[in-house]
Amino acid sequence: MVETFPENMFLVEIRLGRTKWRIKKIIAEIVRMFRIEEFVENHPHITLFGPFSLKDKIPVQDLMKAVEAAAKPFGAIPFRIHGYDMNQGLNGAVIAYKVIPTRSLADLTESVATSVGELAETFNMWDKDPHKKWFHITIANRLDRARAIQIFAYLKDPSQIPAQIPEKKTEFPSHLNIPLRSLINCSGETMPRHPLYNEDGLRVTIVRGATIIAEYDLIQHYWIPQGITNAALEWQKTLEKYRKKSAIELTHPYYKDDPEIFVISDLHLDHANIIRYCSRPFPHDAVDEMNRMLIKNWNYTIKPEDRVFHIGDLCYGPNAKSPYEYIKRLNGKISLIKGNHDESASAETHSETLVYKENCFVLIHNPADAPDNFSGWVIHGHHHNNDLADYPFINFEKRRINVSAEVVRYQPVSLSELYNIIKDRQLNPNQKNILMRGE
Repeated sequence: MVETFPENMFLVEIRLGRTKWRIKKIIAEIVRMFRIEEFVENHPHITLFGPFSLKDKIPVQDLMKAVEAAAKPFGAIPFRIHGYDMNQGLNGAVIAYKVIPTRSLADLTESVATSVGELAETFNMWDKDPHKKWFHITIANRLDRARAIQIFAYLKDPSQIPAQIPEKKTEFPSHLNIPLRSLINCSGETMPRHPLYNEDGLRVTIVRGATIIAEYDLIQHYWIPQGITNAALEWQKTLEKYRKKSAIELTHPYYKDDPEIFVISDLHLDHANIIRYCSRPFPHDAVDEMNRMLIKNWNYTIKPEDRVFHIGDLCYGPNAKSPYEYIKRLNGKISLIKGNHDESASAETHSETLVYKENCFVLIHNPADAPDNFSGWVIHGHHHNNDLADYPFINFEKRRINVSAEVVRYQPVSLSELYNIIKDRQLNPNQKNILMRGE
């Protein structure tokens, strides 16, 4: 049984957008492994305020005005989902994804607490002191604490497999109290690495009971009409405006004066599933729109006289054309390095070695295939944004640079930019790895 609130109970929240599919996929794996279907959260979100009830005779319209006043000064709200967390909720223990808030998320939360708090009787202790708020995305709640502790221990470190799934104190069939090690080995399932995803909140949602009653668009700054037949089109408009406002989608050329050498990997043109797999900022079926932006970003970055290396997986999927069909539409003197999804005949080489100023770079799709004795920098793709902890944009310790399209903001990156980043690191040895380009 999924937890719902009474009809007179409200939440103000941010629901996941780009990362929703991946997060729900991990939740499904956790649910199968630990058999906690009746405790799962079906709509991953960050609660900004609530649960709460409105004070006597205050209409919902006043609540909407308060939320709009709080949210109007803000645009997209960035935050990071990083690993797992546990805490005590109103009705039992909570297992959650840990959210690393940005200043804008903290400020929006405080603004909502101030504006809505005047109208509400809240049941959440953090609403009265938002500076101490626990930012999280619930996986499962209302859990027995002992059970939650063992699940959480395993999520943090899968090598720490508890002796058994702890028996629930509520109605929980005794036949499910079986050794967890046996369950994992029989099913063949293993938990994914700790999630490390970047996300942006694009709408503030008001929920009453189990129903969304209003959504305020932080990009277009208006309330989305409820029950509209073109909800998908509205979401498409939101994402397009978000891409342009955040400079993910370029709106005019950004050419450098002198000829440059550029690198990028894993465009995956015409690959519809990559939108969900890697949380690309498009509706899940908008492959033509994705192709259009990727090609435009390329041509707004690269001049015809520039040199560019695409490091594997230019295109993929049953509807993909020959790579040379796409190359006709792309600027620059293009060299294709083979990726794991490329046909041998479509790529010119397995790797390329370049010397730029005093730095030596090897360009190779999968970093695991780089020469063991290579002491320079490995520029690669393959991992997309699926393992940013080990394969961030810049890993200074391991001298690796991940230029997968998602990591470099869907825009080719020049060797001169990479050289300057490396140079800055030499002047500042304490500089941390850079997860995503532009941070």
